[in-house]
Amino acid sequence: MNRRNLLRTQLAQAWKECIDFDYRRQRINSERSLQASFWARLNSRLPAETRRLFIEPTMKISVQRPDGCEKVHIKFPDIVVCNTRQVIGVVELKYQPRARPTWRKDIGTYDWIERHRDKISVSNVRFQGVEADKHRYALAKDVLFVWAGVHAPWPHQIADENEVSPRFRDSFLELHAETYDGSEPTVR
Repeated sequence: MNRRNLLRTQLAQAWKECIDFDYRRQRINSERSLQASFWARLNSRLPAETRRLFIEPTMKISVQRPDGCEKVHIKFPDIVVCNTRQVIGVVELKYQPRARPTWRKDIGTYDWIERHRDKISVSNVRFQGVEADKHRYALAKDVLFVWAGVHAPWPHQIADENEVSPRFRDSFLELHAETYDGSEPTVR
């Protein structure tokens, strides 16, 4: 069963626009510019009163080591989507237009998030200024994990490679933009 169907549709539409309008016009030349384009396209599709996007929020947990010391593990997903209460989507992006996609690190991040979901939250920590949103967003039970990449042709799906844990396979969406020398990218 696929989860978060409306969010899946919004993400897929934002991805297609990002590639069709920004990549094809050579406005994307790095993972950072891909992140900016995708964030803007997605942000314009989501209802501002009920959705919030974070770029590279800190997700961290503390683990007690056998020697009694505390070890902190930190992850910074590219984009996190929240509703008014919870994290409902975690997006990892890859920009590799001349290479086959790499995803193992990102799938490892999703696996880490899934294993530690009860200890992770996201908040809008500001260093100065007036607080407008002091809310902490815990992970929803049905959080959607999204991998989106611009890469050279590759006929497979990440899920087909058995890289995606059964724990979150129903909550996984992958978006591809395959690039070709001298022709338009293919969005799938």
